[in-house]
Amino acid sequence: MRIYTGLFLVILFSLAIMLNACRPPELEQAVIEYNAGRYENAYEQAKIATEKYPENEEAWYYRGEVEGRMQKIEDMMSSFEKSLALKNTFASQIEVAKKNYFGKFFNDGVSSYNSLIKVEDKSSPEAKTAADKVIKNFKNALLIMDDYMATRLIAVVSQMIDDKENTLKYFILASESQPDTVTAWTDLGYYYQRQKDFLKAAEEFKKGLEIDPNSEECLIRYAESLDLADKKEEAIAAYKQALEIIPNEKAIPFNLGLLIFKLSTTPDISPDKKKELMAESAKYFEQAHQIDPEIKEIYDLLGTLLLQLGEFDKARKLLEQGVEIFPDSSSIWQNLSFLYAKTGEKKKAEEAFSRSKQLKGE
Repeated sequence: MRIYTGLFLVILFSLAIMLNACRPPELEQAVIEYNAGRYENAYEQAKIATEKYPENEEAWYYRGEVEGRMQKIEDMMSSFEKSLALKNTFASQIEVAKKNYFGKFFNDGVSSYNSLIKVEDKSSPEAKTAADKVIKNFKNALLIMDDYMATRLIAVVSQMIDDKENTLKYFILASESQPDTVTAWTDLGYYYQRQKDFLKAAEEFKKGLEIDPNSEECLIRYAESLDLADKKEEAIAAYKQALEIIPNEKAIPFNLGLLIFKLSTTPDISPDKKKELMAESAKYFEQAHQIDPEIKEIYDLLGTLLLQLGEFDKARKLLEQGVEIFPDSSSIWQNLSFLYAKTGEKKKAEEAFSRSKQLKGE
């Protein structure tokens, strides 16, 4: 048994010598330097080997390995591709190397990102250093393989440091990377909102709705962007669609009421149409009020509408509640005085009006 074991080891040793003997001397030296951790020397030898033996896939493979160790990631990927283009001999090793490097850079990017978000002053040198690390790591990761989150986080960090060009560039690249992801389009929508390009923002939020018609975020922001772009009719339709999906979000009926109220003040509108719009506006304000009775603006807007529509009972209930919750609001007291005057309650009207003037400092 010992004789056979010894013979087997001799054969393996002989094969190793034969295999290594097939390597060009420059490549053999590159491998020796690489295994010893002398990467600068290994790189020089690997360069010589690939220049002298450009059809040797092992030379290109080891050159890629050395370039990876030296953080020359773009060069590493090029060398790996050249090795694979010649033969698939090192395909599995290359795949493992790519996954390892991608994981390292991605994780380092996340770690740097977590450090950055803890820095309060994003314009400070500390924030700039952390942001540079995030971007560098994620860019290296993207040289290895396309990744939505790495791309998105470059955009997010660029936005933090007010780099508008790269913010837009990488949000667009993220949307191209995963066009079926709602977040990709909401990111772009928010970007254009911040730039006050509200029509463009609406376009991006609409793309999110094409993916998920029930996306609450997209529904609200799409309507909001149309509203801010002064596209009143389109915004009203969008808010109504949102209200069907999100009936308990107070901002939706409030904004609907406000938009329709503005339409009712359009010049040259017929009296009948004006009254119709005022009634519709009041309906949405009432809905918002039911969700949250502490929206102060509703007492002013809805109170005015109810007075103009002659709905004095509703106006009384609303305005008397309003001065209880907001006793220092001169405008609510004033509307209450108008109500009392219309209902013939002269003393109450005078007291409410006097209170309003007092709060105004008159």
